[in-house]
Amino acid sequence: MRVLVYIPCHSDFDFALMQASKVKNDFIFFKKSHNLQELHLNIVLSVNAYQPSLEQIRAANEICSEVITNSTGYMADINISNGFIKALETKPDVLWLLSANDDLVSNAIGNILIEFVNDKNLDLLVTSLDKNETFTEYQIIDPNKTGFSYGLISGVVYNVNKLLPFLHNGPFMAWTGWSQLTVIQNSMDSLGGLRVKALPFEFVYRQRERELASAGKYYAHSVFGMLILGVILKKNKSASRKYIRKYVFTNFYAWHLFSRRWNYSGQLATKDNYLAWNQMIAEALIFKRTPITYLFYQIFKKIPFEILSKNKFVISFKRRFDKILGQSKHYKGE
Repeated sequence: MRVLVYIPCHSDFDFALMQASKVKNDFIFFKKSHNLQELHLNIVLSVNAYQPSLEQIRAANEICSEVITNSTGYMADINISNGFIKALETKPDVLWLLSANDDLVSNAIGNILIEFVNDKNLDLLVTSLDKNETFTEYQIIDPNKTGFSYGLISGVVYNVNKLLPFLHNGPFMAWTGWSQLTVIQNSMDSLGGLRVKALPFEFVYRQRERELASAGKYYAHSVFGMLILGVILKKNKSASRKYIRKYVFTNFYAWHLFSRRWNYSGQLATKDNYLAWNQMIAEALIFKRTPITYLFYQIFKKIPFEILSKNKFVISFKRRFDKILGQSKHYKGE
């Protein structure tokens, strides 16, 4: 079994080196302790928009199988999705896109690989909030799966032998989290489901919570992108309209927090616009498919629920609203 661990990084290059070193040492221990001579590891470190020193590069070359440097920068999401390109080039048996900053537990890679060693038919491993079981998964977009790390870097490990024909979908949708979601959902649609192993978080890494304001900064791109991705993966206009209505209404309390203003000054890929451009596309889709929902969206986008979230009335309102949506067959897409 050939294992590819792809670690994208930026100015956190030193953290990536420590991550790679930990993974390599844990892999050596796991391989020896289980006497798995046929197990081989390649670690690829890809640095984006940062120029490491010669000393850093030498240290990386001692640890990693390959070090890719692109000092001019091609944006973080593309750097992540390039892991699929590397897998297409090298054709490993197992692919893990690993964050430089996730705090891995001891022998995390061993806890992952033993699942693929014991179950040759396993298609995918995903970290989970509380599940430790194997099942067939058919749908992760609609309804959106909660409690699982689909779409999160470090949270998904792929059986490349099975999913190789679908990896090219990742770079095609190289926007925060969508590259992984696109590969996974397209595989499920084409193959009629995937055999998935859910592994609890604590077997792989320690969770770190972000404050609400920080979440708004880092995940706006994903929130609007998820709406676009859901529409793309629907087979007709009726299904896309239902998805849009469901997504807009169930996330009414998030629109103010994640809203961004587009400022075009002749250069598309700028720091200020990186989290804003797909909001324009998402809003255009809402307006085009269902104007009434767009009116609802525009109203609730002005309400700062993140500031009001401690208010008992707001909490009660949200819970009642979620309950109504949950009981409605219309919003379940039935």
